[in-house]
Amino acid sequence: MWPFIKQQKRQDGAIDGPTQPRSRPMKFSQLLEGMGDFSDLADHDTAMKFWLPQPALEALKELSAINGESASETLRQFFAHHCYSIYAFHMMNAKISGLFKDHRSIMFSRGPSNNPVGKKRVYTYWVPELGKNVMPIKVWVPTRIRNDLQILAAHVELNLSQYVREIVISRLLGHGTLPYRPEMLGSTPLPAADDWCDGKEVPMRQLSPDEIVPHEEVNTVSEWVDG
Repeated sequence: MWPFIKQQKRQDGAIDGPTQPRSRPMKFSQLLEGMGDFSDLADHDTAMKFWLPQPALEALKELSAINGESASETLRQFFAHHCYSIYAFHMMNAKISGLFKDHRSIMFSRGPSNNPVGKKRVYTYWVPELGKNVMPIKVWVPTRIRNDLQILAAHVELNLSQYVREIVISRLLGHGTLPYRPEMLGSTPLPAADDWCDGKEVPMRQLSPDEIVPHEEVNTVSEWVDG
């Protein structure tokens, strides 16, 4: 666990012990020791919802296909890189192979026409209220990553869904897309988009398989479970 996140959890009472100011720079070996036991990152046990502009979703799909990964795997890796560093990510995977893979989790998908091998469709819903070119994302992540992202989001005074959206867009399309993202990417979410991310009531209608159309034409949210 990296120093800032650990400090914030101490201040919030999540970790016992006082927060002491450091009198000297932290050494590299101390940083590694602070990672602690991260086996819980193999359990993708909590859902996180946010929305992406259509160009970012296209990039997510293509990158995942190039790497032979699901969208869930790609997103979980983004979040681990962001919270703990690329270095820590590789150290974790060296000790626990396939740490962020789908084998222990519910997997995110976006209305595909065919079920993945070994997976069973749970439901596909239409969410028309999110706005044009706004693609709803629901991904299952480790509780620790969600909590650490929440700490970092609060530090910059953003809600979690907005903060996560910024991470994903910058990773996929570069930080240069962020300052003028609405103009560059043409995303105009309605207020219901944030309500959906926060778990509030948003009108949804379950679709039959025959009604599912490409995501450019309609906003759908699908979940898959091991089957």
